Amino acid sequence: MKIFLIGYRCTGKTTIGKILADRLNHNFLDMDQMIEQRAASTISNIVDSYGWDYFRQMEKKLLFNIVTKNDVVVSTGGGIVIDPENLIFLNKNGYAIWLDADIQTILSRLNSDPLTHSSRPSLTLKNLKEETKELLEIRRPLYKKAAHFTIQTDFYTPQEIVTIIERRLP
Repeated sequence: MKIFLIGYRCTGKTTIGKILADRLNHNFLDMDQMIEQRAASTISNIVDSYGWDYFRQMEKKLLFNIVTKNDVVVSTGGGIVIDPENLIFLNKNGYAIWLDADIQTILSRLNSDPLTHSSRPSLTLKNLKEETKELLEIRRPLYKKAAHFTIQTDFYTPQEIVTIIERRLP
């Protein structure tokens, strides 16, 4: 089974993905980390040097290559749902779970994570709060369209979220 964890930045995709993969005895893939490894650079440097379009192309190519993998939990990038072809791919080639959180939770996590600046470059020229609000308004309908189900991550521990996911998997 291929399980894709989708959602905005800092909603728990990587943390939950690692625990879920361990419990299911699946491999875990973090798409952002894989892109950084393949490019031998940080996401911020990739975006600064080549732009967001280039990064999204790398992301899409990687996503489509994952189709050959079995028994895998994939932490996708927060913007994976922007491309309509990715939405179709997620629906047809695995089980997509949307990890969502309130904007205040996301902002708190972004501000407390030391990797925010190197691994999560700005997507707009706005401040963090305005950018997050704007992008959530755009992306939430897309996450909903791609997801088989949604979990609010605000009030659960990662272990509790994984238990919820296990109970809801087909």
